[in-house]
Amino acid sequence: MKLSWNSLKISIAGAKLSHLVQRDKIWDHGSMIEQVKNIFYKVKKTKANGYVEDLKKYLTSTCFEKLTKEMAQLNKDGKRWIIKNAMIKEIAVIEVSKRKNNKPDCFTALIKTIGIEFTTNKDETKELISYSDRVRIFSEEWSFVSQGEWWLLDRIE
Repeated sequence: MKLSWNSLKISIAGAKLSHLVQRDKIWDHGSMIEQVKNIFYKVKKTKANGYVEDLKKYLTSTCFEKLTKEMAQLNKDGKRWIIKNAMIKEIAVIEVSKRKNNKPDCFTALIKTIGIEFTTNKDETKELISYSDRVRIFSEEWSFVSQGEWWLLDRIE
């Protein structure tokens, strides 16, 4: 078996989750993964259509502001960001942290995806001829914080 830093982080997070879920159902692994998937596809859709308000209830205020600024910059440049055929290949919880003092419960998920990424002018309607040079494998870490019985996206790296 090949041991990697990510697999070690996944194992540690899994062990913590098995104990945390016994005390609080918010730590249910399956529900957390589903939340990550749902928000991932909502964020990608929003980045393509540019209407950030649709995401407000899924993001912390910090994350919402950052995404709003990012989208505003693209609009200012007359561009839009598109990722076509985005497919999640794998989601793994790599870090969990129980509420402490004023910090809420949080977790970080490693999301591995594949898709076709490009930016285009907003008015451009023609399809690109070849996507083969733009197919990319993405790996991002998304951090979530709890708010009541719900997880909100707090950071994308």
